[in-house]
Amino acid sequence: MATLAQADTASALIPKGDYQAMVVDSAVLPTASGSGELLKLVFEIGAGAFRRRRIVERFNIVNPHATAQRIAQEMLARLCAAAGLAGIADSEELHGIPVIIRVDIRPGGEGYGDQNVIKDYRPLVVAKPPPKSSVSARRPWDPAA
Repeated sequence: MATLAQADTASALIPKGDYQAMVVDSAVLPTASGSGELLKLVFEIGAGAFRRRRIVERFNIVNPHATAQRIAQEMLARLCAAAGLAGIADSEELHGIPVIIRVDIRPGGEGYGDQNVIKDYRPLVVAKPPPKSSVSARRPWDPAA
């Protein structure tokens, strides 16, 4: 399994779109300024042409900027809802639960290149097979063939 640092070094961008993915690694880390904490989640795409590719998401869960913290809490709540969880006490509760992530590309700047970002989360809807018919071609009172 790759470490959080390895997941940051993706070789190329994933195109914009919706992908089935799941959290495979997580950590709570100090922010760069040291004035807050961020929740770092590593998502791995589980199907399609980009299977096994990873995208890192960071939530400013403790931040002196109320707006940044509110946005992070809202997005984390959306992720929890997509995963079928009312909330979490530990980020590991999110590991291994497939969801749909909406991937976008954030243009680079200030010495950084373009990067993938996750814009939304939705539940993974798995198609259920049709129910078996309870009607038999042979009626119980028909003679056996």
